[in-house]
Amino acid sequence: MIKKYFLIIKIIFMKITKYLFPFFILLLLVSKSYSDDFSDAMLKAKSNLKKATDTYDEKSLLKVRGEFERILQLKKDQWLVYYYISYVDYNLSFSGMKDMKKDIIKKYTESGLEMIDKSIDLSSEFCDSYVIKLALTFNRWMYEQDKMTEIIATSTQADEMAKKLDSDNPRYHMVNGTSLFYMPEMFGGGVDKALTEYEKSYQLFQTRKEKEEYYPDWGKDLICGYLAQAYIKRNDEGDMVKAKMYIEKGLEINPDCAFIKYNIQKQYDEKRNEK
Repeated sequence: MIKKYFLIIKIIFMKITKYLFPFFILLLLVSKSYSDDFSDAMLKAKSNLKKATDTYDEKSLLKVRGEFERILQLKKDQWLVYYYISYVDYNLSFSGMKDMKKDIIKKYTESGLEMIDKSIDLSSEFCDSYVIKLALTFNRWMYEQDKMTEIIATSTQADEMAKKLDSDNPRYHMVNGTSLFYMPEMFGGGVDKALTEYEKSYQLFQTRKEKEEYYPDWGKDLICGYLAQAYIKRNDEGDMVKAKMYIEKGLEINPDCAFIKYNIQKQYDEKRNEK
């Protein structure tokens, strides 16, 4: 009787498996295809983002922003997509800095902060999200210095989270260095402290490898520009030689980097021509 019972169970199990197996195979194929669609879309948008950030062209950046917004519809890793939208907004904020158009700086900074908060709400363990929040919060000094206490509190919280999650993130040290570069010495900043952070960032970039190909990896060229800028500003003996070296290194990494080609190179040439 027992043998007959197990035989019946075995027959039923085999029939269920026969009909469900193709379903599971189909499910796996659909899942892989869905994942590939996301990866392909992210890599394409990331490539277009690099081209747009090389020139800081507002129209190109807005177009890339639209690409990431459409990727949100795939409903996969939305926290990372929100991160990239925030990063686009951060770059868009630079479009108002040349002529100090505070309304433009504020518009994209506030939008970027809103997007990065959405990213953090969905995934609070990603260091680069706090790095961007730190950078965007620094922008606020340009248009609402009356909110000093709030800005300092937000910056401190983002800084502590970034260090806690990944103290060896080169973008963290680059952004922190930039903050120190513009901060007066009497408040704890200055070019020497900035250089310490910039040099650490540069060294960390040499061995940095991101978890996924579509994760953020920007900054390896920019840090060379920031190092050159800091050495130009300090201008101690031998600093201009170092500045030239980093300009060349940055352009070797990315020959299209407008920040180095036009901004930093111009600063270097002007300093060299001073009497």
